[in-house]
Amino acid sequence: MNKPVKVHILYEYGIDLQPHSSAYIRLLRPLTHPKLNTDLDVTYGLRYKGEQVDFVILDRLWRPDVSIDRIRRLVANVERARAKLVYAIDDNFFELPPNRSKEFTQEKLEIVNYLIHIADRIIVTTQQLKECYIKYNSNIIVIPQALDERLLIPRKPQNFSDPFNEKRMVIGYMGTLTHDDDLKIVVPALEAICRKHIDKIEIQIIGGVGDKSTNQYFNNLPVRYVDPKPGENEYPLFMTWYTGKTDWDIALAPLCDNTFNRPKSDIKLLDYSAIGVPGIYSKVAAYQSSVKHMSTGLLSENHVDAWYEALETLISKQDLRINIALAAYQYLYSQRTILKCAHNWLNIFGTLDTRHSNINGKG
Repeated sequence: MNKPVKVHILYEYGIDLQPHSSAYIRLLRPLTHPKLNTDLDVTYGLRYKGEQVDFVILDRLWRPDVSIDRIRRLVANVERARAKLVYAIDDNFFELPPNRSKEFTQEKLEIVNYLIHIADRIIVTTQQLKECYIKYNSNIIVIPQALDERLLIPRKPQNFSDPFNEKRMVIGYMGTLTHDDDLKIVVPALEAICRKHIDKIEIQIIGGVGDKSTNQYFNNLPVRYVDPKPGENEYPLFMTWYTGKTDWDIALAPLCDNTFNRPKSDIKLLDYSAIGVPGIYSKVAAYQSSVKHMSTGLLSENHVDAWYEALETLISKQDLRINIALAAYQYLYSQRTILKCAHNWLNIFGTLDTRHSNINGKG
């Protein structure tokens, strides 16, 4: 590239006007990384009013008061400025599970359908998600998730070999407030493992529970809910808090195997690797391609016996915990930080076909 490409990001935000965590991870942190400073001239914000840029990246559903009319006006502004519209999406909104569909109005689905059809380019996080949308638009780029190393408090590998706390082993889970059904998968196995190791285990949950009624599933477990201090919830500060303060022995990543979850990314592998903890992951598409069983994590079938066996394996084998923690940590820092794979994001701005090149034309 001879001169920086001008890019404006319309990140998805909530009623507090702050970018969602996914917007930071997939767009704001990578595209403003110093590694790309000479190639990209990036601005971002809540609005776009026709400024002269080469690309406008629209993230997911953009704003809490989104409407199809507002989206059509935005698209018109992008066209008048002769910019290209890139649509960033990381979920299969056409296959929402029952517990998520109530938050999605028909108009929101119409917006996703419209943008999928007319965008000059679409960014997704997995090959499986590309396959979900390829029949609607042929200009799709897969950019796997990566963590911004600038936000992570490094864990010294030699610390991983220290003896684990002999009084209590901490089993942890971290996630957004949409994973109630996923967490329920592991409850029976956790109950059984805690009965075997009475007073030897503590379970910590960061986020994860969006419905208060889900808490009843943990009534028989030694659970502690852990949250950052007020003001540390926004993603950049949260990641510094999380990687600096979290001290677990085992981490859990259960995921229901359904059509909505199959295209999801392996972000929990990265999050758990960042704190140097061995993880147990559901044996589903999101993790099978990147988690090496018994090397960078354990893969478990989604039934009680399998989760119990995986938990007992890591609890009883300290050397295995240490080796997995080290391998996962090395995998993250050698392959899945923005510093190591910043070039992936430049693929967004390569040669584009015309807007009419998608299979079905404008929607």
